[in-house]
Amino acid sequence: MSTAAMSVATASAAVSRRVRRTAPRGIRQGRPRQVLVRSHDHEDLEHGHDHDHEHSHSVASAKSHESDEHGHSHGHEHEHSVASAKSHESEEHGHSHSHSHSGSHCCHSHETVVDHDHDHGHSYGGGCCGHGHSHGEVPDWLPGAPALRRLSDLSRTKASVTVVTVAFVMSALLACVKTPGITSRSLRLAGPVLVYIVYGIPALAGAMQNAAQLDIHFLMTLAAFASVALGHSMEGALLLLLFALSEVLEEKLSLRAQASLDALGSLCPETVRRLDAHVKTLADAEQGREVRVLDLRAGDRIFVKAGEVVPVDGRIVDGRSQVGMSHMTGEPLPQEVRPGNSVSSGARTIDGALLLEVQREAGESTLQRLAKLTSSAKASRPKLVTLVDAVAERWSFAVVISTALVAAVPPLLFRAPLGRSVYHALVWLITASPCALILSTPLVYLSGLSVAARNGVLLKGGRTLDALAVASGVAFDKTGTLTTGTPVLQSLEEVVDSESAHAKSKGEHQVDALLCAASLGRLSVHPVSRAAVAALPEDKDPLQVTGFQMVAGEGVTGNLLPKEDGVTCKAAMGRPEFVANQVEGSGRSSHALVHALRSRASKVAKTGSVVMALSVWSPDEEARAWLFHFEDSVKEAASAVVAEVSRGGPVYMLTGDRHANARSVVDEVGAANFDAVHADLRPEDKLEKVRLYDTQLRDTAGKGSWQARLLGLFGVSLGGLVMVGDGVNDAPALAAATAGISLEAQTDGALQSNAVDGSDALILRRASDPRGDSDLKRVAWLLKLAQKARNIILQNLCLAGGSILGASSVTLFTGMPLWLGVLLHEGTTMLVGLNSLRLFSSLRSTWRPPFSRYRRKH
Repeated sequence: MSTAAMSVATASAAVSRRVRRTAPRGIRQGRPRQVLVRSHDHEDLEHGHDHDHEHSHSVASAKSHESDEHGHSHGHEHEHSVASAKSHESEEHGHSHSHSHSGSHCCHSHETVVDHDHDHGHSYGGGCCGHGHSHGEVPDWLPGAPALRRLSDLSRTKASVTVVTVAFVMSALLACVKTPGITSRSLRLAGPVLVYIVYGIPALAGAMQNAAQLDIHFLMTLAAFASVALGHSMEGALLLLLFALSEVLEEKLSLRAQASLDALGSLCPETVRRLDAHVKTLADAEQGREVRVLDLRAGDRIFVKAGEVVPVDGRIVDGRSQVGMSHMTGEPLPQEVRPGNSVSSGARTIDGALLLEVQREAGESTLQRLAKLTSSAKASRPKLVTLVDAVAERWSFAVVISTALVAAVPPLLFRAPLGRSVYHALVWLITASPCALILSTPLVYLSGLSVAARNGVLLKGGRTLDALAVASGVAFDKTGTLTTGTPVLQSLEEVVDSESAHAKSKGEHQVDALLCAASLGRLSVHPVSRAAVAALPEDKDPLQVTGFQMVAGEGVTGNLLPKEDGVTCKAAMGRPEFVANQVEGSGRSSHALVHALRSRASKVAKTGSVVMALSVWSPDEEARAWLFHFEDSVKEAASAVVAEVSRGGPVYMLTGDRHANARSVVDEVGAANFDAVHADLRPEDKLEKVRLYDTQLRDTAGKGSWQARLLGLFGVSLGGLVMVGDGVNDAPALAAATAGISLEAQTDGALQSNAVDGSDALILRRASDPRGDSDLKRVAWLLKLAQKARNIILQNLCLAGGSILGASSVTLFTGMPLWLGVLLHEGTTMLVGLNSLRLFSSLRSTWRPPFSRYRRKH
């Protein structure tokens, strides 16, 4: 009995060494976890945020070696590229290592491979209470170590789990019958003996290896063998078996939850066939040679066979194929691509080979930037996970003290039997261990990130889910968000006055105007600029532009170089007022032309059309001005999505377009669904509005709410604004909101840096939906996913907390059989894990109104 008591006392001390669960057993056991930063540089992808959610910045631009969020000292310089309108602080985990980082993987010129034998506590993909530690890490100094390792490997197979479980259940049933005879007794012992051989011996060897750590795995192993010393071998075998089963289940749950996140990192091939620069057809594709993807440079030509994955972003020179993007955008059907089309890295060719011209190097390609985002998202640590871990750690200290008291006080003060006290202490130790509590949050976040990735939505961490769940209002941009974002040129008119030398030529030179507009527009990412480029006849080539400058929210300027000998012209394109000011300051225009431009633009804007002005002048010629009339249609899903969102909280429109255009869209979508419409906003004005509404919503949600006061104690606030934009010219507004969602993260198949840096969620455009209706629907779906994740976390916390408090209280005051304590402990852990995977049903569910907690009173 004294040996058992000593075992309990030693095991109790293990609880104080809480295991920070960061990866499931299947990842860490025998397969060291590797965090790969898939780019040319090591960047600090994890930044703190004033609004309790994550922003991953400097995704692929810097060519410096930076920390990969683990807080390790790598011995080289660290730089941080910080998006505007945010305060970003690097999360550190307090580890300093002198080891080197190296590795070889596709699409990396210099990679960081983090491979440690210990836990950093900054990922949340794992389970609980040391389940992530190996049962069978057999030390080399043990006699028969190779045989023990083979036994450990055997214990993890599906056949072994099935056979041992069936044998134990049969023995347990025979134990209930209690038939006399040696044969019956032998059969009753066969199951427990098999469990101790298959799982107990590797567990004991692993406990000896990790004895210095005194983790929960060590604790559970000692508890199981202490049960044998107390004469309860059946209960000890049950503990070992359920512990092993829970690890197997947890491994599969975690692997499924992060499968979509890990998939991006394994898509890129390591080599590709590079061709000579003069190769223009697939017929000459066999002349190339295999090179590393890392060695590719912009302008190189590569050959991609049918069934292969495109390694870098490229433009098709020759060949046609159906390409699948379901693994990146969630788009189920493949799309046909042909010469001239751009193809994103990660696209899988299906029925045809392609000759591609490389547009971006490997580290800057879409696939690698997405892989880095998912790696950053997995490594981020939401506040709630940190909070739960802190509570569990303090609870563990209480378990240490209370276990010793339960074992020692009754024999010393009340002369109770030592064996009975030790038995109760073992039951208390098992029922009070916070395994289910620690597992209650990380697997939910991991499932949420994975489910979103499967649907073509990339989140920058679990904090984004938190921010979306607590937000109480939404602000929509107009162009590219509620509208298709692809304006079509309807008409073009030259602006003249009666005194102008060009008055008689009104209506002429429209092709020249289109040529000038397209030349400037091809250097801009604005939807109206792209529409001007699309309107240029195919037989016309754009002019060369020098001195190009872009004024955010206003327009662009540049020098147009003629194809033949001639005078270089100065041009300005953008808002009519911006162009009028440029013309007025050029000294090459009459006051009447400037007045006519402003007057005519004001009249056209009242019709609801999108108006863009262009003016061209030179030292030898007076300024000439044109007005372009564009039409931008509203997305079909806009009315339904805005109507549903408005049922739960205020909805705003924030646009840089004119009031007439904004009012036209609002009327078509449904004016009753908007609480306020703000137009003619420059980027800084939009930023101010976002900050204002975000603060107001936080203050409103926190007044008189006991939930807000309770969460405030833990640094969590309710309310806030979700900003939905195209990510082109509203990146500061996206960054300032509680959560920013970018719909236009891709241009010609590539991720835009400002959209990536400014937003918390990136919705990838589907080729089968060029209008972007599915993008807007996925905004609504994402809001529901975040709320469902929060609800599941609350359910898990209640289930885990109720089980721990209830079972431990019963054990303390009335006593509980060891087998029942084991069932409650491991059963609750399994239920919490299974409940976390309910988020995957969101891929099939319909969307319901978000913000149910803040429903309006009317």
